[in-house]
Formats: sequence, C-alpha cells, structure tokens
Amino acid sequence: MADQDRFAADTGSTFTPFWRRLPSFFVYPLQMGSMLRIAGYSFLGGFAMLLPSLFGGIVTIILWIVFLKYAFVVMERTANGQFDEPGGLRDKEEGDAGQVMRQYGLFLILGVIVGVCAVLFGKVGFGIGWMLMNIVIPAGIMIIAVERSLGKALNPGQILFYMKTIGSPYLALCAFLFSLLESSQWLQGFLYEHMDSWLAMPLLNFVDFYFVLIIYHMMGYAIYQYHEPLGVYAAVGFEEAEAKLSPGKGADPVLSKLGTLIANGQQDEALELLRNELRTRWEDNDLHERYQKLLVASGKQTEALHHAREFIVKLVNEKRLFQALDLCEQCLKADAEFQLQDSYQVQDLAVAARIGRRSRLALDLMRRFDRRYPDHPHIPAVYLLSAQILSEHYKMDKEAMQILQALQAKFPDHALAKEAGQYLQALSKVAALG
Repeated sequence: MADQDRFAADTGSTFTPFWRRLPSFFVYPLQMGSMLRIAGYSFLGGFAMLLPSLFGGIVTIILWIVFLKYAFVVMERTANGQFDEPGGLRDKEEGDAGQVMRQYGLFLILGVIVGVCAVLFGKVGFGIGWMLMNIVIPAGIMIIAVERSLGKALNPGQILFYMKTIGSPYLALCAFLFSLLESSQWLQGFLYEHMDSWLAMPLLNFVDFYFVLIIYHMMGYAIYQYHEPLGVYAAVGFEEAEAKLSPGKGADPVLSKLGTLIANGQQDEALELLRNELRTRWEDNDLHERYQKLLVASGKQTEALHHAREFIVKLVNEKRLFQALDLCEQCLKADAEFQLQDSYQVQDLAVAARIGRRSRLALDLMRRFDRRYPDHPHIPAVYLLSAQILSEHYKMDKEAMQILQALQAKFPDHALAKEAGQYLQALSKVAALG
C-alpha cells in the first residue's frame, strides 16, 4: 500500500464537485427517456407482485437486471463527461448484463465476508463488517464501471487507491449514497402504510428505480470529477462539461475560437493559438491535452514528442501518474527510443505502470536505464523492479536472476542489495525444484 499512497492525488479537481450539484442529481431521472423507463418497469414490477412467488420473483430479477444495465450506461456516460441521458436502446446504449453480474458478484462476496465476521465475532463483527461493506461497495461499483472487472473491484489495493485519490470527499459520497438508500426505504414504508390502493405496488418500485438511478449518476459524476488522478480516460474535458452544465458561466472563448479554426481546417493557426495560450495558462492540463492531440493529428511528431516530455514532467509532479503513463505509451509507440525529460521520474512511472498491470510499459520505460544514465542513483531500484516484473509477470526467472546478480556485484553496499539477495535466493530455490 506504500506505493499506492505515493501516487494518490492530494489536490482537488477544478471541476464543480459533486456535493455542490446535489439538486441536479435528483432532477436527472426526470428526463423523458429515464422517466419512461422507470414508469414502465415500475408497473411491470407491480404486476410481478401479483404473480405467484416463483414467477413473480423471476420477473422481478429480470426487471432489475435490465434496469441496472441502463443504470450502468448512465454511470459510464457520466464518468465520460456526458451528462445527458442515453439516446436510445441501440448499440452500446443497451448496456452490458455482465456489468450487473459483476456487481452481484461483488455484493455476494462482500456479504459472505460480513457473514463470516458475524459468525466469528458476533454482533461486533457484524457491525464492523456492515460498516466496511457500505464504505467499500461504492468504490467497488465505480471500479466495475471503469475496469469491467470483478477481480479489480475486489482488489484491496485498487479500492484503497480510489478512496485515497478521492480523499475525504469519498466518505461524503458514501454518506450521500447511504442517505439516498435510507430515504428510499423510508418513503417506501410510508407509501405502504398509507396507501390501500393497488397503485402502492408500482409506486414502491418507482421509488426504488428513481433513487437507484440518482445513485449511479452520482457515482459516475464522482469518477468524472476525479478522472485525471484516477487515471481514467474521459472524452469530454472539464471546460466543455462545465459549459454544458452551467451555461450561465459561458464557454471559454479560446476553446470556441479553437473549435472554429479546427472546423475550418486551419490546424497551423489552431496550434499557434494554443502555443500562445499555454504561455500564460501553463497549469491548464486541458489545453495541454488539446495541444498534444492536435500536434499528433497534424503529423508534427518531433514537436509532439518535445511537448510530451514537458507535459509528462508536469503530470508526474502533480501525481497524475496514470495519465502520464498513457502519454508515455503513446510516445513510445511513435518512437521506440523515446526518453523522459527528467530521468528521476522513470522509477516512479515504472512503479505506477506495475501497479496498473502495464508490465510491458514499465520495462520499456526502464530499458537501458543504466546505459543512458551510468551514474544514476536509481539504477539499483530499476534493476530490482525490472527483475521482479520479469519473474512475476513473464516467468523469465533466468533473466531476472542475472539482473539481481548484477545489482549485487555493482552495488554490494546499497540498501537494496540485501533485498535483491533474498529475491535471488527465492528464485534459485524455485529453479532447483523445477
């Protein structure tokens, strides 16, 4: 977890935070498409309550799978910076039932853990397990939406990374989500007690679907708000999204002019506009991203690589390592000999790449590090990390052992020499057995 802590962002996003947009979350389900879905599913759910328990249960399960597919589409679109409702039932808008199954798997496994805690430690164990479950589940669902992986959603390191990166607002998010669930249950109880009509049954489902959509939209917004430090790609930049959500603020005039130039095919003028703007707005990462993409699209590879080196330094200093890794990967594809501007950032990026399971990228970043920087103090750490990746991810124990032996021979007094010796001894035992 020490590595995860190093890469967590401790600065907030410049985008309007989710806790300042609470009213908009309650309004979101009122859009035509969402409201029609909620109403339709509510009546079907009410009808299912009148069926025999077995058939009614099957219909209810199917309804929830279909609705949660839609909820995940809403969440994923929101995380991408698209705050309008899905346009229809075509293509990707249909959603992925696999996402719903992964979520159910997450609930089931966490539920089993809570049950084990209750058996082992009684009420105290159940209370602690229940509390932890409510804190872990939002991160787990967000990871499923982003990574489409149950394994990653259950990975403690990944969960803690999301919590640490979002910081204290994550606890506020959990509190809001818990309050929404409690409000939903209270409202359902109130309707059940005070309505004798058959309309109570569809209304109970309506409340459920309505509040669930609010919850998924809010989680998607939280992902988007922190997508840069989380290393999540979003197609819509903050400036554009803010302009759509808050029309009164007005769009950035520079971006408006930029869009006009690009639409007219005036790429050189657009590049010059961005160069001049970056001189006074160097901290604006959105402008850097636009400039980098436009350089690549214009075929100006040399200039793009030069800017990328500067931009990577900035991103690493801001602890946006996963965003920096995406740029590194892009540059290495364009030029296999690409080198970072700051050699002291190679190790941090390689460690981040290993955490993100991008082993090939980590090795590419560290390739020939000792030759490029003969007296660099990070050489032992780069040796050790390279050996670990070769052994653990590629089963290249022989090559890993050679690197570890070189570390011991060249740096016998270094603090990592002992760790390298222990690792080498473990690999030797494995080799002897095999």
